[in-house]
Amino acid sequence: MKDASKSQNITMLFHPESDSVIDLDTLKSRVKELDGITERTAEQNTELAAHYAAWAVTLYNTGEEDEEGDLDDIQELLQKAETLYTNILRQADSPDTRQQLGNVYLEWGVILNDYDEMTDAIDAYKKAIQTLKPLSEQGDGDAKYDIAGLNLNLGIAYRELGELDEAKASLDEAFTGYRAVEKICASDTRLYMAIVSVQQGNVLHEMNEPLESVVDAYNRAMRLYVEVIEDLSRPDLERDLASVLIDRSVAVYENWAGTKFENEEKRKQAVDEVLLDIRRGVDLLEKHRGTDDDPHDLFYAVSLLGRVLCDAEYFDEAKLVLDRAIEEIEGADNQEEFLLMQTAMAYATRAIVQIGLGNKEKSEQDCMKGSELINQFLQAEGEDDDEDVQELKLQFQAMLEALAETEDAEQG
Repeated sequence: MKDASKSQNITMLFHPESDSVIDLDTLKSRVKELDGITERTAEQNTELAAHYAAWAVTLYNTGEEDEEGDLDDIQELLQKAETLYTNILRQADSPDTRQQLGNVYLEWGVILNDYDEMTDAIDAYKKAIQTLKPLSEQGDGDAKYDIAGLNLNLGIAYRELGELDEAKASLDEAFTGYRAVEKICASDTRLYMAIVSVQQGNVLHEMNEPLESVVDAYNRAMRLYVEVIEDLSRPDLERDLASVLIDRSVAVYENWAGTKFENEEKRKQAVDEVLLDIRRGVDLLEKHRGTDDDPHDLFYAVSLLGRVLCDAEYFDEAKLVLDRAIEEIEGADNQEEFLLMQTAMAYATRAIVQIGLGNKEKSEQDCMKGSELINQFLQAEGEDDDEDVQELKLQFQAMLEALAETEDAEQG
């Protein structure tokens, strides 16, 4: 059977929020007025560029991400803003214009990132860094802060593409950049340092780096989250702290799963340490249950708890945990397709638990239900070439065949 599910991605981009509310009709009217001027002044070009960028961001915030036409419209507006700012810079280089052009590239990258256009997003982030670099070299703290955030976004995008060396390098740059401006810049710098540390831990884990390095990154993230939660009164960030606990548990668990222990006592101690972290993560997620409509993190954490209990052969407790996870997710209002795979994995784990408890008939029922969910996932996502999904499908088939052989042997 498969190892525990891969650790959850904490995909949190650097994306400074604006408090301004855009009246789109007024903005469009002003754009039309400025666009009709034959010979605009530099100030008018700057205003027009800013309006194009604001229009693009407003379309992005109010549009549907799966409509390609919307992305084309957004990119056309951003390109107009880019052209205007670039021309202004050629005529007179100024920090304000550089910052505004850098912001256009940042917004562009975040939007492309959300549309899963990762390669183009990386190009936009790099353009933003190059635009802001002269300001950073002159000691501009805001530019240094923005470049650190852009490197965070680069690291996330590279990781999504599986380019882990590039992801690690960008994330290292991001952490160094945030640490350099921690005392002179925005109050959320430590929060972003925590986010970077989580991503560093995930990347190091995926690169199969030594467990000590992976755990160090997660531990640093946890310390920073605790500081931010306490110093800035941000209890909502306990959900993110829980996710770090779960990610660290996965890394330690996978390392433990391949370890030969000197004796049963040491093995039990290692298992219990992993279980303690997972339970702490589940408790924090439970504490904030109902603060959003996404059951994914809690379901993943509870399912992982069941899986580790199963592998440790704590079958009675594992069954109770998995019963709860499956019952809750199947009773949820929002049945997202991405949950089908993890629900199937929960059924697979419970099938093993049922065998451990001597319930072969129930194990067969769980295998059949899991196979049904896998087929639903393949039909919904069209991912017949997904190796993990196909592997799980084959494992269900193998379990069913083994159960049938056992039943035939008993009858014979």
